[in-house]
Amino acid sequence: MAPAKPPKTTTAALEFEAIQSKAAGFKARDRELRTEQIALEQTGVRPEEKVAGPGVRDWAAALLDGSTVPAERQPSDGEKLHAIITERQALALAIEALTHRENQARIAAAAEAVRTSAAIWRAIVRRRVDAVLELRRANAAAANYREAIRSIAKSSPALICDAQSGLLFGQPIVGDASYVFLEAACKAGFVTRKEITNAA
Repeated sequence: MAPAKPPKTTTAALEFEAIQSKAAGFKARDRELRTEQIALEQTGVRPEEKVAGPGVRDWAAALLDGSTVPAERQPSDGEKLHAIITERQALALAIEALTHRENQARIAAAAEAVRTSAAIWRAIVRRRVDAVLELRRANAAAANYREAIRSIAKSSPALICDAQSGLLFGQPIVGDASYVFLEAACKAGFVTRKEITNAA
């Protein structure tokens, strides 16, 4: 029997998973930064841009120490907050772009999965066709058995589990779900008209 699920190792599926993984990483990073941002803002810190290059005082101190290049100073809390906000904005743009790519990759992965697992689906459809036809044959056999007992008893027999109405156990009706399904299956080549007629 063919496997019930399409394979997940197709090229498009792997690309889709890679995009999802990258997006998840970005979102996790954003959550971390959000926590840091809230902590800084709750202490009254305001964002401030980092001054490009060393400050004048830092440079002067470095010259006095005999250094030509001042040591990189630790960023202030305001600069940290500004960097966090900037990174979160960049992450938001990246996540938005990935969302578009993810939607495209999802469609491609689904199409590739259908294409590469067509045999699996055809086998499933045929199993469903066989199930409907077998149920019709069983319903016909039940009706014949019921009629044979009725002809002897001259009344309707009280048979156990004798379901005989509704979409499953009633007479086939033109236009009902099983009729529409079998017609579509016949048109697609899953079943012949003779098979359908013989099961009625």
